[in-house]
Amino acid sequence: MGRAEIKEIRRTQLIEATIDMIARHGFAALTLADIAKAAHLSSGIVNFYFRSKEELLIATFRHLAAGYERSIEQALARAGDDPAEQLAAVIEADSDPRVAGRKHVTVWYAFWGEARWRPEYLEVCAEISDRFYRQTRALCAAIAERGGYRDLDLDAIARGFNAMSDGLWLELLTSPKSFTREDSKRISYAFFASVFPKEFAARARPPQPARAANA
Repeated sequence: MGRAEIKEIRRTQLIEATIDMIARHGFAALTLADIAKAAHLSSGIVNFYFRSKEELLIATFRHLAAGYERSIEQALARAGDDPAEQLAAVIEADSDPRVAGRKHVTVWYAFWGEARWRPEYLEVCAEISDRFYRQTRALCAAIAERGGYRDLDLDAIARGFNAMSDGLWLELLTSPKSFTREDSKRISYAFFASVFPKEFAARARPPQPARAANA
């Protein structure tokens, strides 16, 4: 294994350990020594890969963002050319436990909570939000064109879904016993069913209770 590969493995170990530590303890008690211990590495090696805790935190936030966007892009690639199927794939990916599990959502909100005072975090937030908005708007425009929908406020629809997505993640974080990822997806489908009924009405219907065998 080359030195560059080893360096990338070590960096990833430290970033994943940082995610775990933030999820458990938040920012306040976070130290480089604790991160190194969680990564099963020596304290000195952290400074070899990251010059400061802040540099490690920024790398961690960008790692989260890259993983989320990679998940969305992979979902879109699997969805084919139908824009409605692509938008459905975005909804599914946005609730995927690999990016919207409790641990990761906790860490996302920890960074979002700090963004007002940390320009570097705010920059990452703005980049993610802008790409998500442009992606959603383009898909909505394609669905409207294909479905013959007229006079839609595509900006409002895209920004509304963007804001709703953040809110649904917050609901997953704060109400884990009463709100599930299936609830999150159903609400998203209901939102788009109000705009594109032909494409999303069926997806927005609540699941039917199983019928008894002798019914």
